Amino acid sequence: MDTDPNSTNTEFLMKYNDYQLFQLTKFYQDRLEQAIEEVVDGVSLLLTYRRHFSGKEHGKITELAEKGNRTNSSKLLLNLVTEKGSQALRVMWESFVKMRHSVPKLDKILKEIRESGSDSRMNVKRDVSEIPNHLKDVQRKHKETLRVQTETLRVNTILIKDKFKIFQLVDRYAELTVISTVRDRTLVEHELLARGRDHEEWREKHLRRELEKIRPDQLFQSSFSWRKSKSGSSAAVSGVPGIGKTTMVQKIVYDWATGKIYPHFQFVFSFKFRDLNSINCRINLRNLIQFFYPYFGNVLGELWKNPEGLLFIFDGLDEFKEMINFAGNRRNTEPLSMCTDPESWCEVSDIVYSLIQHQLLPGCSVLVTSRPTALHLLEKAEISVWAEILGLVGDERKEYFNKFFENQMVAAAVFKHVEENEILYTMCYNPSYCWILGLSLGPFFTQSDRKQQHIPKTITQLYSYYIYNILKNHSREIENPRDVLLKLGEMAFTGISEKKIVFRNGDLIESNLQPSQFLSGFLMELLERDDSAQSLVYTFPHLTIQEFAAALAQFLTPNSENIGKLLSEAHSKGDGRFEIFLRFAAGLSSPQSAWPLEKFLGRFLHQTTCRVIDWVKEKVEGQIGNTKNETGKRNLLNTFHYLFESQNKALARSTVGSMQALTFREMRLTPIDCAVLSQTIGLCDTIEYLSLQKCYVQCEGLQRLEPVLHKCKGLKLGYNHLGDSGVKLLSAALRKSDCKIQTLDLNENDLTDSCAEDLASALSANQSLTDLELSNNNLGDSGVKILTAALRSSECKVQKLSLSDNTLTDSCAKDLSSALNANWILKDLDLGWNKLGDSGVKFLSEALRNPDCKIRKLHLYENGITDSGAEDLASALSTKESLTHLNLQANSFTDQSAPALRHLILNCSNLCQINLRDNKFTPNGKEQLKLPQESRSKRNVIV
Repeated sequence: MDTDPNSTNTEFLMKYNDYQLFQLTKFYQDRLEQAIEEVVDGVSLLLTYRRHFSGKEHGKITELAEKGNRTNSSKLLLNLVTEKGSQALRVMWESFVKMRHSVPKLDKILKEIRESGSDSRMNVKRDVSEIPNHLKDVQRKHKETLRVQTETLRVNTILIKDKFKIFQLVDRYAELTVISTVRDRTLVEHELLARGRDHEEWREKHLRRELEKIRPDQLFQSSFSWRKSKSGSSAAVSGVPGIGKTTMVQKIVYDWATGKIYPHFQFVFSFKFRDLNSINCRINLRNLIQFFYPYFGNVLGELWKNPEGLLFIFDGLDEFKEMINFAGNRRNTEPLSMCTDPESWCEVSDIVYSLIQHQLLPGCSVLVTSRPTALHLLEKAEISVWAEILGLVGDERKEYFNKFFENQMVAAAVFKHVEENEILYTMCYNPSYCWILGLSLGPFFTQSDRKQQHIPKTITQLYSYYIYNILKNHSREIENPRDVLLKLGEMAFTGISEKKIVFRNGDLIESNLQPSQFLSGFLMELLERDDSAQSLVYTFPHLTIQEFAAALAQFLTPNSENIGKLLSEAHSKGDGRFEIFLRFAAGLSSPQSAWPLEKFLGRFLHQTTCRVIDWVKEKVEGQIGNTKNETGKRNLLNTFHYLFESQNKALARSTVGSMQALTFREMRLTPIDCAVLSQTIGLCDTIEYLSLQKCYVQCEGLQRLEPVLHKCKGLKLGYNHLGDSGVKLLSAALRKSDCKIQTLDLNENDLTDSCAEDLASALSANQSLTDLELSNNNLGDSGVKILTAALRSSECKVQKLSLSDNTLTDSCAKDLSSALNANWILKDLDLGWNKLGDSGVKFLSEALRNPDCKIRKLHLYENGITDSGAEDLASALSTKESLTHLNLQANSFTDQSAPALRHLILNCSNLCQINLRDNKFTPNGKEQLKLPQESRSKRNVIV
């Protein structure tokens, strides 16, 4: 027999004495504050009912929650409970057990406590012994060295006068949202696009309190990791390129060196995988540390004695040249050795592997950062804590621009432009992308000679101006910028093909670029030179800059015959690595994107532009109609992105302009997808059918689509959480004089009576809508009363209306009856899954008796109707010649109403089907109802 998890948890909590429960509460306090934010008033109410809180204390907690300040509300509750003592603590934890199933974060915490077992109840914190006196000097030296290395941030400016600026880390560091979980560890598409598209969903999940935020100082020795391996703790932090992984590591090291976090770690050693690539021989951990931190001399042997006091950080697993595969101990290094002694000689990859797996210096802690593309390598590793950097969320984006520009008026103008352009705004979760936006857009708002109409609207235009600004500021430094950008772009393309973002001198020479050219500021803006360690490597400032350079090279090459083949081969890669490259290639065929660059690079080859346009046309035509599965829908949307980047209206009209139907059902659409879809529909005269059911469009996505919705004859928007504000946008489309919408599906969209006025206004003005689906919402009686006023209007053309499952009662029945009396064109009415009851049906029956009422299909299933209501309906409908279908399933009819219903079945001349299933008829009653079916063969009686 299954054990009740609630009782199991309650029993488990009883094993804790008062002091242990207090310890547990303090230990989990940060996470509990997050977990109970949405239910804080309920927990407070229970504590008040059990007389642990006064009415005044409960009032203060609920006041904060009602004002939207739930974070402070939950903090106050936990602080009050700990002050009240052990009995209040127990009541609070009991309430957590009761509500755990509806609060995912609480459920997670309780599972952890239960699974940790009684042995670990008291081991909430592990103390690390005091550092010996003879190590204090080297620790002081180490902290000072790390502080100096990490206290400043160097930011490129792409200007000749100030090539870069130095900022204090604490002044420039932007707080990033980090979540204590990792999304799918395998990706089958371009990681930036995948994360950009997912970002809103994951932000929404966080708002619904399903995701836990974790601070960088909670990665070790916190409630996130205490229950894990006794031999040490390893944490993995994931994030797309440019999201801030390396800067976060810099901040962790700086905060440790200045005594702000992790005091239990005596020493922190930070390494970049790109630096470890320069070590091409066998080495031991002692020499590895001395290679980067030579001042440690002979004291390292002392450190090995207390591994619990050591933290190792490895930044950028995706940049490591060796493959470390934790599945089955397989790696591509020879020999396959396990490194268990810090003095043993082995490969660097073996040292990293053994530290993470706690086989080298068991008890030490390890932090690894990686792009999502390499995260699968760690799936079988001994990782205690998984985390992902979400990046900039909400107001953090605006704050970034405020810090970027000294002039706050410029910051506000740039952010306003970005915010209004969803294409540019979507990737602003990424700080590096914001940096490119700031550099490219800043001059438009600070220089009087820049024309406002030329402000970038597409991503390709944005990057064109980024390169344009570099060329403008460094044009005198280089004789042939076209040749250098061609060679650089070819190297960039090879890097994308090989999934490589770190380049060495050998790569430059292979591409006929001389490393000595990096004395030029021009090239230093396009490739960042990193010689912080013994090695020298080069990277593009951001992956997207590498992709843009690769696309630009295709327009600079003197031979463009094979461009179509190259694009097709890139498009065929299933992992999406070339997706942004292809968008840039399509975008560079646009004169708006090309002309800024042509000022310095010379004209692009006309043949190349034509061949790229032909390739885009071929792709769009091949993909239209192929939307039967998720892959087909995504591919079609990607081709729309090519069209949008190309800004080629003639091309769009010749391909998409003749489309009859567009179906994206059950495919997640972000606001950027909606913006591109809107641009595409805008090029068409009419869309016969647009299906966006279960696309998670929400009001934000609908805002992007609103300008073109009136062009769709059939519009399915069900299951999208549009809310009342979404209906406001839709109503504007319905009121347009050239609106073509005939069928509108708004099933399950969280609609309430607040949207009824807007909808009623639109119905009164609209001349095209005939079919309106409003099922599974919460319009209620008050909402329907407002709607029926519009239905009574002679201008309203609605023939089919569904209001099932809208919490309707007999209070709105009189208004519905009035609408039926006035609206003679309403043919199909669905009122199922409501609570109209007999009194509601009595009102409806009066309208149904009216000979002018031409109802064909009437649905009143599951409405709490009894025999009395059945008799009223039978009386009203027996002579209704227009009626063909009647659904009365799941009510409370008994054999008493069988004669009246039998009379209806016999006398309603055109009735094709009546559904009486799931009522309370006896077998004899059912037989009586089926008899008329035998005499009228075309009549289907379901009972």
